[in-house]
Amino acid sequence: MPRLIDHDARNDEIAAAAFRVLEREGLTGLSVRKVADEAGIATASLRRAFATQDALRQFCFERIRHAVTTRLSAVTGTARERALQAMKELLPLDDVRRTELVVQMQLSRLAETDETMRGHARDLHDGVGRVCAAALGGMSKAGLLATDVDLDLETARLHALLDGLALHLLWNASRDPGDDAERVLARHFDSLGE
Repeated sequence: MPRLIDHDARNDEIAAAAFRVLEREGLTGLSVRKVADEAGIATASLRRAFATQDALRQFCFERIRHAVTTRLSAVTGTARERALQAMKELLPLDDVRRTELVVQMQLSRLAETDETMRGHARDLHDGVGRVCAAALGGMSKAGLLATDVDLDLETARLHALLDGLALHLLWNASRDPGDDAERVLARHFDSLGE
């Protein structure tokens, strides 16, 4: 009798293996063979799912998007709490989110020369902008922002702040990065209500 495969669990294993390879060896180390070895899967089996490196790279982009979307869908609380929590979900505040950022940065390097990868990198980038817009929109509807706030401009500013915080957190270890990031974000949100 054929063995049933849990495809979701298998995809999680493959993604985790690909992320470990990318984090450890960088973009040049990502190959179907190395990911198969890392995941303990036969190379031929993995090659059936990912015939090319591009297919594997696209899969990695998709897994990041899926993981972030899943985390964001679980955010609850008041408008301000939701906004703050959503921003923190986009920052490398733990090993999982740090790995996702490193993988995203590695894969996004391809966007300079590869149109397909450019589309995937742009989708993730634009997704962050949509999360920023939704957070500020929710705060605005709750009356937490000054009436003269330009939501488009503030969305761009918040997105830039997140990008900067993400790089600071990635490159500069602090005692408790979550507290530092939360303080910066909270102060930024406070400034929009003044």
